[in-house]
Amino acid sequence: MDYVEVTEHVGYVPGAVNIGVLRNDDNAVLIDTGLDKDNGRKLLRLLEEQELTLKAIINTHSHADHNGGNNYLTRNTEAQVYAPSIESGIIENPLLEPIYLFHGAYPVRNLHNKFVLAKPSKVTHIIEPGKLELIGLEPEIIALPGHSYNQIGVLLDDVFFCADTVFSNRVIDKYRIPVVQDVTRHLETLNKLEEMTCNLFVPAHTKPIKDIKPLVAKNRATTKAIITDIKELLKEPRSTEEVLSLLGEEYGLDLTVVQQYYLIQMTLMAYLGYLYDSKQVEIKLENNILRWLVLDG
Repeated sequence: MDYVEVTEHVGYVPGAVNIGVLRNDDNAVLIDTGLDKDNGRKLLRLLEEQELTLKAIINTHSHADHNGGNNYLTRNTEAQVYAPSIESGIIENPLLEPIYLFHGAYPVRNLHNKFVLAKPSKVTHIIEPGKLELIGLEPEIIALPGHSYNQIGVLLDDVFFCADTVFSNRVIDKYRIPVVQDVTRHLETLNKLEEMTCNLFVPAHTKPIKDIKPLVAKNRATTKAIITDIKELLKEPRSTEEVLSLLGEEYGLDLTVVQQYYLIQMTLMAYLGYLYDSKQVEIKLENNILRWLVLDG
């Protein structure tokens, strides 16, 4: 792992998930911790090399690849964990993530893996949007819901760690349907992000950039295109399974991995819920099958 210094008090560790580092004197705060104990171990070693003591962890949201290192770090340091409400409940009870993927039932064994089931860690502080006092610094917590129910970002020294608000062109072109849990909030968050001006934006899964507007536009266009394509499929009544099959075929998706299937299905449900709540589609319940149908006009 490498440490990239951005300002006197802000840096990051590039990787599959970019990890934020806030530092003051010989104390440090991590923004997210990666997927598992190996990430936690490497992060702790990196901090030791920098002669820093880990005092706190801020988790932007509860997906396993963002808090999987918590367990190792909190067992081996006295670091406190800060996370937003809702997300904190899942961080403390990670089985909830595969449970909601499996529609509330006890999840099948395919969903018992580190990619959706992190080791639990105690959240010591529930955080809300606004200034947060840590290690003599005052990072600002900014609400960024959409990708996850109560996702947040962290801003300090004009460097904004914006979590999973945007995905790279490569990820969008490869996976076609980025994971979203609330489409309405996702679009609102993209609008908020587009209006912000910072010296550097640090998304979790792509390289830090100075101008985030083109990436916001790409993510918004992708979301709008998915909405349009789903509505086109719903010109005749279709079940969720039918929509998933047809959309997957249209997008060239290979949903042969159970975990990936449920992630995309959850995202599809977010889109269908958005369309229903915005009165663009209606629900038809016939013969004990729920189908979706676009509304005329």
